[in-house]
Amino acid sequence: MQIIKSRAWIIVLFSFLLLAAVPIFQGPGLTNVYPVGNYLNGNFPSLSPSPLPYKPAFPNLSFDSPLTFNMHPTQNIIILGQRDGKIYWFNNQDQTTDKNLLLDLSYEVGVVWDGGFLGLALHPDFGSGNNSYMYTYYTTKDQNGNNFPNSYTVQNCNTEEYWGNHLMLTRFEVDPVTLAVVPNSKTTLFKVRMYGTTHRGGGLLFGDDGFLYLATGDQTEWPKSQDIVNNIDGGVLRLDVDKDPNKSHAPTRQMPEDHGFAEEVTGKEYWIPNDNPFLSANGDNFEEYYSLGHRNPHRMTKDTETGTLYIGEIGLSTHEEINVVAKGKNYGWPVYEGNVKKNFCGNTLYNNMAHEGPLVAFPRSAANAIMGGYVYRGTEIPELYGKYICGDYGSGEEIWSVDVNTGSYELLGNFQPNNIISFGQDNLGEIYIMKQGVSTLYKLVQKNDATDNLPEWLSQTGAFSNLANLTPAQGVIEYDLIEPFWSDGAIKKRWLVIPNNGSYNTAQEQIQFSADDVWNFPVGSVLIKHFELPLNAQNPNNTKRLETRFSVKGEDGQFYFATYKWNAGQTDAQLLDSGLDETINIIDENGQSQQQVWHYPSESECLSCHNSVSGGTLGPRTRYLNKNITYQETGINANQLVTLSSLGILDATIVDAQTSAYLTAAEYDSGATLDEKARSYLDLNCAYCHRPGTGNRAEFDLRLKNSLEETGLLTAGFSSNLGISGAAIVVEGDASKSLLYHRLNSVDPNIMMPPLAKNEIDSEAATMIQTWINQLGQSADLTLNYTLQGRADHSTSLEVKLYEQGSSTPLLQFTPTGSAGGVADIMDILPGTYIMTVKTINHLQRVQTITLVNGANTETVSELNAGDANNDNLVSLADFSILSQSYNLQSGDINFDPRADFNGDGFVVLSDFSLLSTNFNTAGEEIP
Repeated sequence: MQIIKSRAWIIVLFSFLLLAAVPIFQGPGLTNVYPVGNYLNGNFPSLSPSPLPYKPAFPNLSFDSPLTFNMHPTQNIIILGQRDGKIYWFNNQDQTTDKNLLLDLSYEVGVVWDGGFLGLALHPDFGSGNNSYMYTYYTTKDQNGNNFPNSYTVQNCNTEEYWGNHLMLTRFEVDPVTLAVVPNSKTTLFKVRMYGTTHRGGGLLFGDDGFLYLATGDQTEWPKSQDIVNNIDGGVLRLDVDKDPNKSHAPTRQMPEDHGFAEEVTGKEYWIPNDNPFLSANGDNFEEYYSLGHRNPHRMTKDTETGTLYIGEIGLSTHEEINVVAKGKNYGWPVYEGNVKKNFCGNTLYNNMAHEGPLVAFPRSAANAIMGGYVYRGTEIPELYGKYICGDYGSGEEIWSVDVNTGSYELLGNFQPNNIISFGQDNLGEIYIMKQGVSTLYKLVQKNDATDNLPEWLSQTGAFSNLANLTPAQGVIEYDLIEPFWSDGAIKKRWLVIPNNGSYNTAQEQIQFSADDVWNFPVGSVLIKHFELPLNAQNPNNTKRLETRFSVKGEDGQFYFATYKWNAGQTDAQLLDSGLDETINIIDENGQSQQQVWHYPSESECLSCHNSVSGGTLGPRTRYLNKNITYQETGINANQLVTLSSLGILDATIVDAQTSAYLTAAEYDSGATLDEKARSYLDLNCAYCHRPGTGNRAEFDLRLKNSLEETGLLTAGFSSNLGISGAAIVVEGDASKSLLYHRLNSVDPNIMMPPLAKNEIDSEAATMIQTWINQLGQSADLTLNYTLQGRADHSTSLEVKLYEQGSSTPLLQFTPTGSAGGVADIMDILPGTYIMTVKTINHLQRVQTITLVNGANTETVSELNAGDANNDNLVSLADFSILSQSYNLQSGDINFDPRADFNGDGFVVLSDFSLLSTNFNTAGEEIP
């Protein structure tokens, strides 16, 4: 009787301890809704206080990726060519509703990777003489009539992939009044093979000298830019299409007579100007070249006042160039990139020529893929008169003005519709912006002074009720990511503010939820992120407040950004009007004094990542917020998705039972598999740029929802091998040749990823990614010797399972025949850490953790007795103390101990302890 009382007391005691110590709350962490107005109760303006320097033009018209923009020389008409080969004309009146098809070449033009309809020029006599010709430059479809190749492959010193496509320079005769193409007037000036998958050039225009200029790219084989004998690639060509015998002569070297393949032709309906710089009387080289050493001169334009030609030239990995075209000059590629000598494919230029440096070389931190524009000669923006205007495609979408005398440049703003691909200029000198995709045109305009201003101090934003301890104001809701972005070791806190009138019950007060993609925030929302840097690695509580950033969704549907830098006294933070660097003294883990540079971003840098493809946000995603946090307001630990849904902030109903079904990133210090950790890290830290639509030139998609094969990491091409022989983005089993690892493990601005605001290497992550890459493609074989302890009937219904660490789904399972031991062979699984379990008729037991290496492995496992956690062959209070740590846990939890799951239902509850208590002080092998 005394024993029974003791057992009952044990059950009551452990029930009390467990219920007190183990959080079992399910439901939301917050229940109160506080009304808050748009833009944090109006403390922020409804639009960015730095108005963007453009506006929509011709709003009643739309075009699909327009690339060429020409003015009719005698009428106020714009002729515009789309990438797909359709050429339209329309009146230069902003409210016009009519666009007219001038010529449709889409049956022939191949919208291939980095190709399509690239250039159009009207003869100088168009409309006023006998030469009403229109010249076009484009890539064709492949030999099967398809828009292929449609993906990037590779570029280097010796690649020459031929896909069956051609580059065409053609001429059409056009009625200058009706703009009707004269039937059967098409004439081919040259037709050459298209190689590789990028670098076509495409700038086409008439110079003030009356000659036709065409910029061509290296077509991915870099030495072509220094080879004027075997191709007409990588240079600016200068042609006399009038064939004036007083100015020019017939080409001495042509295709296919002197070089090339049977279907290639050059030198048709043009001659070579007599003062071209690379003449060859005996035909040793192509005489078309006016300059050489160009990589990808995508856009070339002429200053209407001076006649000077400018090229926006897309670089490789370190610089984007603006080059001023001059006769007989060598712009250096591939020996030079910008002003830096790289010595790709050798270290000398053609004929030992001197290198002609660029007007400006944008570093990679400022520009991703430069789009050449025009020298502004309009009247609407007098402060820009005489400045060269250009833009950046992809990351950042900056619009720059460049001083043509000094090369100094100034940021005008960021193009938030994204993906600038070309510029145009009308007959009044005003400049237009053209973007990729279906869209209107945009016109460069004067920036207006702001009518609203941002708060000067953080204390004026209304975000915090107590700035000293960062207590958020009512309606400011804390959130956290399952694993934070790497930000040079900084500690971060986050809050969001969704406007509402006391309940989140309308679309204007709710986030549009997506299970695996971008969340769409309502207008007036504010996101807040606070940064602190640990100053002493030996004392984590010693931190310095650095900055507090705000992301505000304006009434135009776009986010704008503000950064507040904390003052020296750490009492308040002041608004920054530009980016800056600060050097901070820290103590490292060895007690040594070090200096770390912290970069405060400009709004332009924020837009580089917070672009329209990302919805203006990076962190608030289902897979990053699917975790429990303890809310400061209530002290309740709860799932964030459940909490936001319960409040009504998400336009989706989410309860605890659903959260396990969502794709979720892996906590870095969790028991997740190496593959899960690596893929999760890349998704969180890299996928906001490395995904479709961002304009990023690295063509792989790192979102977690993709399989490894679907990401393209194993097959994607690359622009630079970083001097590593045999390099690829990821080389299975060899991180030393994997560019992904080297970019992650670097702070060299020419190498590192991400390319902005990175001054410290995430060494722990770099090591993890290195280990992950090194084990890719490997497989392990396991010979498993298993034995059973305890009663003989434990061998009945025996089932052995192998789990990846942290996974609730068995990788494989097998059922040996009923015996007390044996051998099992498990073949061809990935190396890594696994959990081995043995299930008998009464018990579900995690036997041991095993680590498998590449190749053959041998392990011996044995069944442990249920309830006997410390293996002393006696069920005692010590066992209950150990097993209580699994209370209320499911079998998929890394802390779950199957020995506590006495009834084998995969969940540890009080009934398990009740059953175990009946065996209190019983020998382990005697437990039924």
